[in-house]
Amino acid sequence: MKKTFCVILFVSFIIVACTKPQISQTRSIGVLTPWNDTSNLHPKNASFIAILDKYKKKGLPGISLLINDNKGTWIGATGKADIVNNIDFVPGTVSKAASITKLFIGTLVFKLMEDSANTGMGYRELNKKISDWLPTPIVSKLANGSTITLGQCMNHQTGIPDLIEEDRFYLAVLNNPNKKWQAEELLEFIYNKPALFTPGDTAIYSNTNTVLITMVIEAQTGKKHAALLKQYVVDPLNLANTYYQPHDQLPNSVAQGYYDLYNNSTIVNVSNLVTGSGNGYGGIYSNLFDLLKFADALLIKKTFLKPSSMNIMLTYGKQDDTNYYGYGIQKSFLEQGANFGIGHKGRDLGYTANLFYFPGKGVTHIFFINYGTDADSDLKQIFREFQAELVTLSLQ
Repeated sequence: MKKTFCVILFVSFIIVACTKPQISQTRSIGVLTPWNDTSNLHPKNASFIAILDKYKKKGLPGISLLINDNKGTWIGATGKADIVNNIDFVPGTVSKAASITKLFIGTLVFKLMEDSANTGMGYRELNKKISDWLPTPIVSKLANGSTITLGQCMNHQTGIPDLIEEDRFYLAVLNNPNKKWQAEELLEFIYNKPALFTPGDTAIYSNTNTVLITMVIEAQTGKKHAALLKQYVVDPLNLANTYYQPHDQLPNSVAQGYYDLYNNSTIVNVSNLVTGSGNGYGGIYSNLFDLLKFADALLIKKTFLKPSSMNIMLTYGKQDDTNYYGYGIQKSFLEQGANFGIGHKGRDLGYTANLFYFPGKGVTHIFFINYGTDADSDLKQIFREFQAELVTLSLQ
């Protein structure tokens, strides 16, 4: 997100205040731990508790954290899911996973390819141009629209601008906070924008890519991608606490999302500034327990996808800043050398999440924070310190 975002929000906030919210106030603390919790027996129990306490005191409103390693599974939480209603943030709190949604969508693509007899979509489709699926009036207005492939959308090598970087997009969200954005409406924000690079030359992360992936899925199958996500991923893994906004009704235990809206060190509830959820790049709400199920099946035990699918998913292309991109997945924490993490980060206006497995150490870390740490605010650096300290401790 851009620094100008704060200015846009300030100008338009009164519009939001007069609009019926999509996310209601948090009324309950969510589900209980679905196993016998032995976190207090973990050798790093005191250290993990200390990290949560430290960064709650530094201003992060609510945090839930799960660490899975060879000593077992540690879970903990601190702070508030809803500050006004004094609802605690607990390990079972459902919160926004943001761009972890992309890992779900990437997984869906491979499940559809594995079921090619019913979907007509095989691995060869990764090299197929999106123009073979999408109508000319759309692709003709997209940078590189006639040449990019489905695979390049999945590993961010398209050169298509990111709609999230457009100020006009945020103004539209603020003026229509309850709008259920359609994919083509989102694409309008980057129509006729120049390409960032020639497809395949490099990689630059773009949320637009995942919008196109969902459009390809629907064009190929004739079904809504949200229904397919439920059929092929959510239901088979029994992710009972995972929801895809706005396609699913969110429970009353969802954490509120916060941000320093006026850049004055005072956080504001921005839960209902919905940034186009439900179009592939965001919209998943979940909790620690469901994301561990997902990570365990996909990344740890590698039982959810066939080996051929995993080999492709984990084929990394060009580096963008501090990440390599596979097919729907990120390879991050490269500063750890051989102990890098695979999974996905989630960043949205009022929410932050991580789901990463560190194969070199056999460690999984998953967390939710109900504060937007990607845009500029006093808590941005504090979050970075939290993340760095957590990774160092969990990999020791």
